[in-house]
Amino acid sequence: MKEKIFETNSYYEGLIQNFYGGAKGCFVSFMQFFYQYNQAKFLNENICVCLKDLYESELKNCEILSNILLKMGGDNKYYSCSRKFLSGYNVDYIKNFSQIFLADIEMLEVSIIDLKNIIYKIDNIYIKDELKQILQNKKQSLTKIKENYLKNSKK
Repeated sequence: MKEKIFETNSYYEGLIQNFYGGAKGCFVSFMQFFYQYNQAKFLNENICVCLKDLYESELKNCEILSNILLKMGGDNKYYSCSRKFLSGYNVDYIKNFSQIFLADIEMLEVSIIDLKNIIYKIDNIYIKDELKQILQNKKQSLTKIKENYLKNSKK
């Protein structure tokens, strides 16, 4: 069965492009979680497992957003709607795990608020449904990181 192609809408495309490839977008979250995962591999196995789940979830979110952009006839490049390209400068290179958890919690909370605003602004029910899947993924990631923060801060 052929996938539904969404109507071109530059406003929706801009919102989704920023959430996908902007400085605070899902791809930056993926890069940050992946960096943290690689740092944790040699230091703490439990934290490593959590961060692996987070970067894998964020990668799925990126895939969903990329598909939406392509279905609208847009581009899935790693830049904001103003065409400011992503780089490693967008990643927060914290190495202290307590600070990592707090930064990640804040990043996910802001991301959830931003995504709720995007969902509110979009009328296309098919796009909304896909964005709601990302919202669920983000909420699950937030729960995981909070649980790990509480568990590891008690040690």
